[in-house]
Amino acid sequence: MNRIILLLIILFNIKGYSQREIVATKIVQSIDLDGILNETEWQNAQWSSGFTQMRPFPGEKPSQKTQVAILYDKEAVYFGIKCFDHPDSISKVLSIRDDFNPNLDVFAIFIDTYQDQQNGFMFAFTSRGVQLDSKIFNAEFNDLFNLVWRSKIKINENGWYAEVKIPFSALRFPKSTIQNWNINFGRQISRFREEVTWSPVNPDLENYLLESGQLTGLKDITPPLRLALIPFLSSYNSFSKESFPVSTFTGGMDVKYGINEALTLDVTLLPDFGQVVFDQQVLNISPFEIRFNENRQFFTEGTELFNKSGLFYTRRIGVQSPSKVYESQLNDNEELNEIPTSVPLINASKISGRLNNGLGIGIFNGITAEQKGITINNLDSTEREIIISPLSNYNVIVLDQNLKNNGFLTFTNTNVWRGRDFYDANVSGLNTKLNSKNNDFFIEAQGVLSNIININSNSLGHTWGIKTGKQRGNLTYGIEYYEESDTYDPNDLGFLRANNSRVGELYIGYRNFNPKIEKLNKYFTSISLSNEWLYAPQLLGGNFWNARATVITNSFNAFGIRLNGTLNESNDYFEPRGNIIGEEKFIRPIWTSTRAWFSSNYQKRVAADLGIGYVFVERDNWWEWNYDFEARFRITNQLFLIHYWEQRFQNNSEGYALSFGTPETAYEGIIFGNRNRINTTQTLGLDYTLTNRIGITFRLRNYNAIIKYNSFSELLNNGRLNTLNNYSGNDVSGNSVYDINYNAFTIDMLFRWVFFPGSEINIVWKNSIFSENNKITQKYWKTLFSSLEDGPMNTFSFKIIYWLDAQYLKNRK
Repeated sequence: MNRIILLLIILFNIKGYSQREIVATKIVQSIDLDGILNETEWQNAQWSSGFTQMRPFPGEKPSQKTQVAILYDKEAVYFGIKCFDHPDSISKVLSIRDDFNPNLDVFAIFIDTYQDQQNGFMFAFTSRGVQLDSKIFNAEFNDLFNLVWRSKIKINENGWYAEVKIPFSALRFPKSTIQNWNINFGRQISRFREEVTWSPVNPDLENYLLESGQLTGLKDITPPLRLALIPFLSSYNSFSKESFPVSTFTGGMDVKYGINEALTLDVTLLPDFGQVVFDQQVLNISPFEIRFNENRQFFTEGTELFNKSGLFYTRRIGVQSPSKVYESQLNDNEELNEIPTSVPLINASKISGRLNNGLGIGIFNGITAEQKGITINNLDSTEREIIISPLSNYNVIVLDQNLKNNGFLTFTNTNVWRGRDFYDANVSGLNTKLNSKNNDFFIEAQGVLSNIININSNSLGHTWGIKTGKQRGNLTYGIEYYEESDTYDPNDLGFLRANNSRVGELYIGYRNFNPKIEKLNKYFTSISLSNEWLYAPQLLGGNFWNARATVITNSFNAFGIRLNGTLNESNDYFEPRGNIIGEEKFIRPIWTSTRAWFSSNYQKRVAADLGIGYVFVERDNWWEWNYDFEARFRITNQLFLIHYWEQRFQNNSEGYALSFGTPETAYEGIIFGNRNRINTTQTLGLDYTLTNRIGITFRLRNYNAIIKYNSFSELLNNGRLNTLNNYSGNDVSGNSVYDINYNAFTIDMLFRWVFFPGSEINIVWKNSIFSENNKITQKYWKTLFSSLEDGPMNTFSFKIIYWLDAQYLKNRK
C-alpha cells in the first residue's frame, strides 16, 4: 500500500511540472474592446488562473488572484485579463511607452509561435493603459521593437480588467491548419515588488519562453497579408549664436512586407535620423576606440538575429566608419581638418524570419554615399580635398539553426565593398551553444575568420573561443578560453577594441533566491581569475582577479561590494601606441579597485543610488577614487525626475602623453606623463506623461574632463619610465599641448503623440555645446556656465509618421 501511495505521489509531482495548457475559443461576433469583458463570448471562454510567484518569494502563492482567457477569429487573437485587487491599491502611475519600471502594475503576454523556446514576442500594458512590447530573442528583450496592436484597460470594484487585440499580422507563425503555440503570462504588482507568472518561471534563468505553457484550440487561421507603408515628413531649423538659421524639409518612407508567413522585408528609403538622441561623448585618451549605443530606429528594430554573433556593429554604416579608411588617403604631416559626424545613407533593407524547421534567416544590405573632407598640412598649412569614405555597400547574412534544449548553431557573414581604390573586408563566423536537457550545463564555441582585401594582397586573421560550465541553480561555475590573432580585424562592420590576445578565465558564483536569513530576500556572489597573453609574440600580459557580492533585502533595498585587481605587475603592450604590438610595453603597477554601493527601493516616491570607490596603486603617489549619486523623484503619478552626479579622480597616474597641439620641442622617443584627471558627469532626466499616448521627455547631459600634466618621462625598452627634466610639453606660445579642459553639453527634448497605433507626431529640441581649452584650473560650474555663454547649437524639428496597414485597409473595404 505504501508503495502505491509513493507511486501516486511521484506521478502527481510529474504531472505538476508538466507544461500547462490554455485553450482559445473561436468566435464569430466582433468584440467591443472596452475592458469590461461583459460579452457572452468572454463568459463562455475557458478562464485560467493559478499563477505562481517568481519574486520576491519564488514558488509561493501570489498576493492577488489573476485570471486570463483567450478568444480568436480570422483576424486576431483576443486576451481577456482580470487582475483582481483593491481599486485604491492599484498603481496610478502614468509612464511613457516601453518604460518598464517598478512603480507600475503590469500584465504581460509572452508568445512563442514556433515553440522553439528562444524566439517570441512580449505584449504588455500597465493599469493606466500604457503599452510595452518587445521582441524576445535568446531570453533578451528588445523594447525598441514597436508593434501595432490594441488594448483597453478598465478599473472596477474588483481590480483592473484588460481587453487586448493582437492582429495576426503583428505575429509570425507557421502555415498550419492547427496551431499550437507556447505561451506564458506575467503580472507585476508594484506595491509588493511582486512578479508572478502563469507557468512557473525559475529566477535562476528567468526565461519566460523556456518555461512556458501551451496555447491550443487555434484552428483554420492563415497568416494574413503583412504589408505596411510608413511614410514620414520632417522639417528642421538649426541656429546658433554665431550663425544664421538653416531650414530643411525632407520626406521618406519605410516599408514592411511579409514575403511569406516566416520572412519579412524591411526597407528604409531616404532615411532621416535627425531626431536621434546625442551620443554620450567623452574625452578618450586611451589607445582604443569608444563604442557608442545605436539609437537609429531602423537599426534597432528587428536586428536581434544579425547581432547574435557579435560581428555586426550597425554604427559602421553611416556613423562610425573605421579611421583606417580615410587614414590611407593622408600624406605625411597631414590630418583631417574636421571629421564628419556621419556619412549619407542612401538606403537600407533587411529580410529576417524563421522557418518551420527552426532555421532563422537574416539578410541585411545598406548603401552609403561618397563623403569628402578637407586635410591640412601641419608644415605649410596647405589644404586639399580627399575622399574619406567612398561609395560603400554593407552586407550581412545570418543562418541560425535552433537546436534541442535551447541550443543553437549560427553562421554569420559580413561584407564591405568600397568603390575606387579603397580596400574591401569580409568576415565569416560560426557560433554554437549546447545545453543539457534541463539547461543546467552548457558549452559554447565560436570561430571567426576575417579578411582585409586590398588590390594586391589579402590579410587573414582569426579568433576562436570555447566556454563551458553550469548556468542554473544556486551554484554556477565555468571555464573559458579565447584567442584573437594579431591580424584579426572585424572592424569594418563589427567592433573590436583590440586584437592580438589570449585569455583564459575561471569563475564560480553562488546565489540564493530564497535565503532563510531574516530580512534578506536574495543574494549573489561571484569570483573569477583570468590570465592574459599576447597572441604574437607570446608575451605575458597579466593575471587578474574579480570578486563581487550583492544583497537585496525584504524591503527591496540593495547593496553590494565589487573588488578587482592584479596579482602582480602587468605588461601593457597597447598603451605605448607602437606600430608593432609587442615591441614596446608599459609595466603597470599592482592595483586593487574597490567599490561599495547602495540602492533604495525604486517603488518609493523618492529613491536614491549611492556609490563610492577607491583604487589602491602600488606606485609612488598614484591613487584614484570616485563617487556617484542618483536621486529619483516620482513627483506625481505623471511626472518623474532623475538627477545623476558622478566624479572620478586620478592623481599622479601614468600613461601615454597624448598631445592636442604641436610642442615647441620635438622628442623622438615615446613620451609618458604623470597627470591628474577629474571627470565630472551630470545628467537630468524628466518624464511628463499627459496621457497613455502623449508624453514629454527631457534629457540633459554635461560631461567635463580636465587633465593636468605634472611631469613627463621617456618609456624605456624594459617598460619602465625615465623622467625628462627638460621637457616642458609647451608650444611656442608657452601653453601646454597636453593639458586640456573638455566639455560636452547636450539636451534632447521630445514631445511625442501617438495619435493612432503606429502613427505619431514628434517635436524635438536638440541643444549642444562641445568645447575644449587649456583652462585646467577652472572649476566645474565655471566651465559649464562659460560654455553656455559661448552659445549652443539649437535644432528644432517636426516629424509626422503615418502607419498604413494593407490588411486594415482591406478589412475596411
